[in-house]
Amino acid sequence: MRAKFALVIFSAVLSAPSGSTNVAHANSHFPGASSEDVVACRVLEAHSAASPAVTLVLFHQQEKQDQLRLASLLRRNSGSQVMVNSGSGDWKHATLIRLKSCFGRGLLLFPAGGETPEDGETFLLKFPSEKNRE
Repeated sequence: MRAKFALVIFSAVLSAPSGSTNVAHANSHFPGASSEDVVACRVLEAHSAASPAVTLVLFHQQEKQDQLRLASLLRRNSGSQVMVNSGSGDWKHATLIRLKSCFGRGLLLFPAGGETPEDGETFLLKFPSEKNRE
């Protein structure tokens, strides 16, 4: 019985898409992540600078149906600390900025030198849950 169970788990791991940013998938792997405070996003542009030592990531939602929800979360959380997971399993801290002139787009500020999402990559963006409860 144990061998069959192990084989099923192993098969499920092999069949899971690599780097998946599906929020339901994320919920099972990241305790505390719920669909209300996590949005799958895609990097439009990423830029790093030596002085000041910072990496900037311009992004928007990965799925069209998340556009209005992301826009609302950006309005309520601009200037806040958020968490980003680009598939490595580790959540990284970033500062979120809402771009007023670009509906549904945001800017993430990371300290330079760390691992950050690159152009075209997808990632999970976790907002502070206490700000999302009305």
